[in-house]
Amino acid sequence: MFKRIILISSLLSLGAANADQGAYIGANIGYTNIANWWTGAMALTLNGGYAFDKYFATEAGFTWIYPIAIQYPSNSGLSGSYSAGQSFLDVAAKGSIPLSDIFNLYAKLGLGAGFAYNSAYSYNGWNAPAGVSPGIYMAMGGEFKLSRHFDLTVEDYGLIPFAGNNYGNINVLGAGVKYNF
Repeated sequence: MFKRIILISSLLSLGAANADQGAYIGANIGYTNIANWWTGAMALTLNGGYAFDKYFATEAGFTWIYPIAIQYPSNSGLSGSYSAGQSFLDVAAKGSIPLSDIFNLYAKLGLGAGFAYNSAYSYNGWNAPAGVSPGIYMAMGGEFKLSRHFDLTVEDYGLIPFAGNNYGNINVLGAGVKYNF
């Protein structure tokens, strides 16, 4: 009898663990601050990942930041303004702490690459990259489960370049939706 209880409880716990695993995709919209821009801009993020259980997942994402107009510095010898933008790719490990059946907190840590571009280096209408900055990607957020498939998310995330950053550290505060397959 004791062996049957252990077997049944093991199967039930395995089923519960599998209910929290699988592939997912998400989208966020937010507001970004880039250290050397002295202003902010809108950001859109798309990401996808795989949850191994309710505590651990891996994820990849892309963040596009709306270009802004920047004035040339007064000591540059140039006048006027130009358009500058930045986007970044990231790959991260995601650890979650479920606080209830419908809400959990999470943190992500990984690597990313920021792509800076501006219209001062345009060629035939295409904005040429002003530089690529690899760095550390970090995020903290929360997920509120609406249904088996949909979650609402709120996240503070960003990229800190190792060196050679063109526009500085990127920080985004965003909200969005996650779809669990």
